Amino acid sequence: MFRYSDKEIKEILKEATVVVDTREQKCGHIIEYFKTKKIPYVCEKLDFGDYTLKVHLPHVERPVYLQDKCVIERKANLNELSGNFTQSRERIESEFLKGRGKMHLLIENAKYEDILLHNYNTKYLPQSFMGTLKAFEARYDLKIMYLENSTYSGDFIYRTLQHHLRELLRKGEL
Repeated sequence: MFRYSDKEIKEILKEATVVVDTREQKCGHIIEYFKTKKIPYVCEKLDFGDYTLKVHLPHVERPVYLQDKCVIERKANLNELSGNFTQSRERIESEFLKGRGKMHLLIENAKYEDILLHNYNTKYLPQSFMGTLKAFEARYDLKIMYLENSTYSGDFIYRTLQHHLRELLRKGEL
């Protein structure tokens, strides 16, 4: 198991690049956050998920992608997610099946109680909606984050990926 020095970890973290899936739509607010904060990012096709990191590790010739270690799937709101569960459930479930590492589901413009109070515009019943989310949490080790204000999505994505990378490097798992 290779261990990086604190100095090497700091440099790797600084140079890590956020990978935004090319199929990701309506993510201008996130890209703008990356630009404003001078966070390196690229748009590339991901096999699953919407965001991950790629890093250049010392002594490794090619970039290393964290898609198998940590990925974020983003949904713009509960309408989109409930639509996925009712109209294309097999597709979204196959996304989660492909995930081999930590998978985070970021639900923008929503609070947990919005599901319970049926504050979304589909006929998907709150009990069924919550049941699906809880089953997916257990089945796929999914971490769910409700973010009422999507202005902070870029920050959530970047910090989540960065801290996972830091822990992987500290543990010698990369």
